[in-house]
Formats: sequence, structure tokens, C-alpha cells
Amino acid sequence: MSATKDPATWHWTRETYHHAVEMGLFGETPRLELIRGEIYLKMPMNRPHATAVSKTEKVVASAFGEGYYIFSQLPIRLSTDGEPEPDLTVVAGEPDNYTEHPTEQDVLLVMEISDSTLAFDQGLKSETYALAGIAEYWVLDINARTLEVRREPHGKTYRSTRLYDETESASPLAKPEAQISVAALLPK
Repeated sequence: MSATKDPATWHWTRETYHHAVEMGLFGETPRLELIRGEIYLKMPMNRPHATAVSKTEKVVASAFGEGYYIFSQLPIRLSTDGEPEPDLTVVAGEPDNYTEHPTEQDVLLVMEISDSTLAFDQGLKSETYALAGIAEYWVLDINARTLEVRREPHGKTYRSTRLYDETESASPLAKPEAQISVAALLPK
């Protein structure tokens, strides 16, 4: 008697993924992201999510100031065959410093804003960023009105996780003197 096996999946590298997009394999450029060799369709953005992205980009840019650049919903290249598009990525320098998408070595802070994708952001996305060695990952939970700060990547997890409510402020590792109010990131 033979053992049953699940069907194999196709592992996408960044190169094959980009080639498929260039060839028009996915049609009218849907919102996709490559995570650990698998292609995911991004959820449509509702108004509270869009508001939180806009507010967060402005607040984080102000907190970091000169010498830092905020990428909003743009790809980052990960060595784990991924090119996720976090809601917010903080890197040092200016946009012109990056002739290609930033890599995990460039990323100081990555952030997802979550309303309908919380399990995905706390699960696969967190594992992906931890595996890539990204030092700090924040998840803004619009529904619970909290900010989850994950630090110290170790394998697929972060050793440190702290939850901030909307009355508190958090300081990023790369800019510890900055105080980022959770309430300032959330839609009213």
C-alpha cells in the first residue's frame, strides 16, 4: 500500500515572478505580492485602512526626520524568495539611494496595517520578516486599536512582542528618542 501525498506546489523565485509579470501572465497587473516563493493576491483597501496608511506614513516620517525614507506599499526584496509589499517600510537615506528595491539589510522598520488580514499579518508575514532578520516589525490593528511591536527575530519568530493601546506611544529601535503615538496612527 502506498502512502498518499499532497500535490507539489510551484516555488516562485523573484526572477520567475518578475518574468511572469512582464509576460502578462497575471493579466492586468493585479495587486500581488511574492512571499517565500508563493504569490498572494492583496486585499482591496477599504477607507479605514487607507486612512491609517496615510496617517502612519506622515507620523512615522515626522518621527524619523531627515536621513530616513518611508516606502509606502512598495516591494522589499528578501533573500527568502520574497518581495512583499508592506504598508510601510523605513530605510536610511533618500529614494535615489535605491536603484533597486530595498533588501532586508536596508530595512529599519517594517509595518503592516491590519483590519481584515490580522491573522495573515501576525502569522505568515511575521514569520517572513523574522526569517529575513528584520529587526523590528509593527502591526497596527485598526479594529482593536492597538499596535503590536515585535523585535529580536529568531528563526520564524520574534523573541519580543509588546502590545500598545491607543493611549500609549512606542519608540522604534532605529530612532529610540522618537515617540510615536498609537492614537495618531489610527483612523477616528
